[in-house]
Formats: sequence, C-alpha cells, structure tokens
Amino acid sequence: MIGVLRDRILWILSLVFIAWMVWAETSFQFFEHDLAQGSALQPGAMALLGCAFLLPYGLVQIPVGLLLDRRQVDRLLLLGGVAAASFTLVFSRGESFQALLLSRAGMGLACAVAFPASGLLARRSLPQDRFALAMGFTDSLLGLGATFAALMPLLIGSQNWRLLVQVQSLSLAVLVVLPLALLAWSRPSLKRSSSAPTSEPEGSPNPRQLLQGALMYAWGGGLLFGLGQYALISRLRGWNTDLQVQATLLLSLSISVSMVLSGALAKRPQKRSGLLLVGSLLATISLFALGSPAGGGELQRLAGAGLGLGIGTSVMAFPMAEEAAAPGKTAFVVALVNTCGTVSGGLMMLISGLLLQLSSAEGLPLAMGLYGVFTAAGIPLALWIKRSGPQLSGRH
Repeated sequence: MIGVLRDRILWILSLVFIAWMVWAETSFQFFEHDLAQGSALQPGAMALLGCAFLLPYGLVQIPVGLLLDRRQVDRLLLLGGVAAASFTLVFSRGESFQALLLSRAGMGLACAVAFPASGLLARRSLPQDRFALAMGFTDSLLGLGATFAALMPLLIGSQNWRLLVQVQSLSLAVLVVLPLALLAWSRPSLKRSSSAPTSEPEGSPNPRQLLQGALMYAWGGGLLFGLGQYALISRLRGWNTDLQVQATLLLSLSISVSMVLSGALAKRPQKRSGLLLVGSLLATISLFALGSPAGGGELQRLAGAGLGLGIGTSVMAFPMAEEAAAPGKTAFVVALVNTCGTVSGGLMMLISGLLLQLSSAEGLPLAMGLYGVFTAAGIPLALWIKRSGPQLSGRH
C-alpha cells in the first residue's frame, strides 16, 4: 500500500516534469526571433535549433523505456530532472550557435525519461481500467504546456528570453528535482517497495495492433509539432499577432480537451476506431479551413479548435499499443509509441522551418500540399484500424 502511494506521488511529479518539458520545448517559438537577432543566426540555424530538442528526445526514448522497466524509476527521474535543469541553465547563457545547439539537445535527452516513466507509474499505481484515461490526461499536458508557453511572453516580454529560460530552470529544480530528491533519500523501506514490479494481465503480443498505435501517434505528433511549433499556416498567411495567439491557444486547449475525452473513451476498444476516423476527418477539414483566406479570422479560430480536437484522438495509440505488447513492457511500449510521435514531429518541424524561409507565395502552397496529404493519411489509417475489428481488444 505504501509502495503504491509512493508510486502515485512519483506519477504526479512525472506529470509536472512533462508539463515543464512541453513549456520549455514550445516556448522556443515565442522567443526565436529575438534569439536570432541577438545571436545573429540565419534561418537555417534557427530551424536546427528548433528541432534540436525534439529529435534527440525521441531517439533515446526506446533505450530509456527498456531501462525504466528494469531499474528504479525515482532515481532515473531524478537524474533526468537534474540534467534538464542544468542544460536549461546552460542554454540561457549560450552565446555561440554550437553552445545553444548542444545545450538544447541536452535538454531533450534529459527529458526523455519523463514520459515513459509516467506511463509505467500510471500502470503500477492506478487501476487497470484507468490507464487509458491516465495517458489521455498525461498527453493533454502537451496542450496545457503549449498554452502556458504562449502566455509567458505576454507577462515578461519575448525580449527577455534569457530570463524566461532561467525561470524555467529554476522552476524545474523547485517543482520536480527537490521533491524527487526528498523521495529518493527517504526511508529505504519505502524506496524498495516502489521498485518492485506489479503483476500485469497475461496476453499474447499483437504486433499489428502495436504498429497501428505507433503509426497513429506518428500522425498526431507530426501534425502537432509541425504545424503548432511555428504557427506555420498563420505566419505564411501573415496573420496579425492577436489572431495568431488566439488560434494557437484554441488549438492547444482543444488538443488537451480531446486527449482527456479520448483517453476516457479509449478504455472501450470498440469505440476507438470510430473516434480515430472522426478525428482524422475533422483534422483534414480543419486544416484546409485554417489555410483559407476567407472568414475574417472567425473561420481560422474555429478551424484551430477543430484541428486540435482531431489531433487529440491520436492519444488512443497508447492504450492500443500497451494492450498489444507483452506483459512487463509498459515503459518500453510507451517509449516506442512516443518515439514515433516525437521523431515525426521533429522532422515535420524541420520541414516547417525550411518552408518559412520561402515567400508566402511559394511556401503556402507547399505547406498546404504537404500537410494536406499528411493529415488526410490519418483517414486510411483509421479505416485500417477499424477493419482490424475485434483484434483491437488486446489484453483486459
């Protein structure tokens, strides 16, 4: 009982870590202009900095997940928190492109422990039928963290980007590192109890279902980071700042709402394929509405919300994949699915950064064509999942 309580405390701290990670990663878009001017960096260098966090983060997820399934979660979380706070502080003081690139990549590497640890702790400490909801809530922090990142420049100003990053480093140290250190150095009997694996329901692995979950999250991650990180469409369209911020906030909040609702409904496997199909259709329609020159801003705000609701359904990839895996591999499976989303997102961010170097007349058709195909690809993927039918039930 004490071990379960301690795992729940660790789970809450891992959620705070994830929210902080999203804030630290997405806030880059709001101060990149001032950073580029202050450091005399070219657009290509800024595109590399933009994806320097996400790509290393995604690439080390799988080995981190394997390690978490075999080691004490609290110590790995503490190590990641200390490293993330340190690299963030180094980034805030970076002067050269090399220093900025390496420290931002270090931030991504250090944060790689947070998400798979959260999935593992949710499986250990919560009832089995709450896992899907827990993952929906966890992933909803992507939207909440992005919302907070959008509001911070309004409070302290984007020209104070070094101060903002230093505040981020201090926040992580106080909210995550310090509590984790206190737990790690608490009574040994409590520490040992949390490292014992919990029993999981038996079941045969389902590779096809695991692949479907990974592809669905790659779809959602590519759209979320590729479109949201740079507010790509709004900048190519030349929206004013107010409309850009409002559409971004609606996108972020609707993603959070959709992920929580999808997580709540995902515990019923028979509902997943229908929701995924609706989500992919809604995202496709909303994307083209978002790029439309008509509407005077109202259509774009509505489209931003619709796009977020559609993307949010991709969170159902986690319970799908977890049920399809062998028992005792929760952290690995969560890491695998998250890798697909983050690597896809990082690659699409790099493409978006390159598109923004083009003029609006050149970049907008390319962006709409590329992201139109990418978004619409979710429809046949959802239909494939729907045709798989009863095999999506997995372990229960």
